[in-house]
Amino acid sequence: MGQDDTFLADSDNWSDATAAYKAGLPAAQKWQPDARTALVEWGEYPPAHLNQAGEWEIQLWSPAARQGLNLFLSKDLQVLRQQEWGSFYQAKAVEVGQEILGPQGFEYVPQISRPGPESLSFVFRRPSPTYEGQSDFVDLQISTSVMLTPPPRRLNINLVRNEGERPMFGQFGGFETRLGAILPDKKTDYWWLFKDEAEYEARLRETFGLVVQYGLAAMM
Repeated sequence: MGQDDTFLADSDNWSDATAAYKAGLPAAQKWQPDARTALVEWGEYPPAHLNQAGEWEIQLWSPAARQGLNLFLSKDLQVLRQQEWGSFYQAKAVEVGQEILGPQGFEYVPQISRPGPESLSFVFRRPSPTYEGQSDFVDLQISTSVMLTPPPRRLNINLVRNEGERPMFGQFGGFETRLGAILPDKKTDYWWLFKDEAEYEARLRETFGLVVQYGLAAMM
């Protein structure tokens, strides 16, 4: 059975959410022919949800375009508007990262970043100034809830140092930590919340600033 034909159990608003998703799919396929639900695992979450305005909000993804689409439907399943996403998260991360991390020698590495529905990860890299043959990585991660649930969204920063061209977690002889674990008020698994695009930029500036203030010394 294909993904778009999967039957969802009639519990809570799953049946209505499935109807909203199917009603919005033709408009999404006009946007990108391969548009599909942005759910990581089909059946784990309803494919649409009612937002605070009482509209059906459907989050879709195009593997070919590597972009997402938020589709908004009225309660009677008429398309109201649509808004692209995914590319925004990447573009803003690159802009703020170049501003704050660039002067510290970091460059954005698009080929090892993952702006997709299974993971949003944007990686900045520089040669380690103290460990010959190793690289420092600042790995911005946005929780997959950015595609699955209503706001707030959340982000985190992994700091990694190892040999090779990409961050390798658990590599012997390297270094890795989450940003929250090295702050003065240590929070081992702390995530920074944001509810909209303006707060996303603010959290980027906050966390990248903390990387410069605390993270670079930790990787030395």
